[in-house]
Amino acid sequence: MTSKTNHIAQDFIIIHVMAKPGKHFASYDLLQAISATGMQFGAMNIFHYYSAESDKKSLFSLASATEPGEFDLDRMGNFSCAGLTLFMNLLQVQNKEEVFLLMLRTAEQLAEDLQGEIRAENRVLWNEEAQQQYQERVR
Repeated sequence: MTSKTNHIAQDFIIIHVMAKPGKHFASYDLLQAISATGMQFGAMNIFHYYSAESDKKSLFSLASATEPGEFDLDRMGNFSCAGLTLFMNLLQVQNKEEVFLLMLRTAEQLAEDLQGEIRAENRVLWNEEAQQQYQERVR
């Protein structure tokens, strides 16, 4: 990995919500769970959590963990994926710690609603240590 790529990766906080082994998140159950978090479908055919002060400013986003990462709402009935990826750009949010906690709560809600597992960016199971490391990065 080049230093420029590594620097860009440091600017992003990524949390995965993965389906349990042998399972997938699918169709309208998936869409309903995402919608229940308050996220809205938008740019790049992914979902965004918008700031209450401005509908145009995305605080964090959600893509499918399955390439190419986008959602096709017209074909949602046939859609399934192995997981979801929530991500925020630290350079584009002001209240980084507050937005991180909101993104984590959103991941927890999705994991509960979809019977999935929260995982860190390297796809290891989320735990107290991972949360502390993330919070240090956000600060």
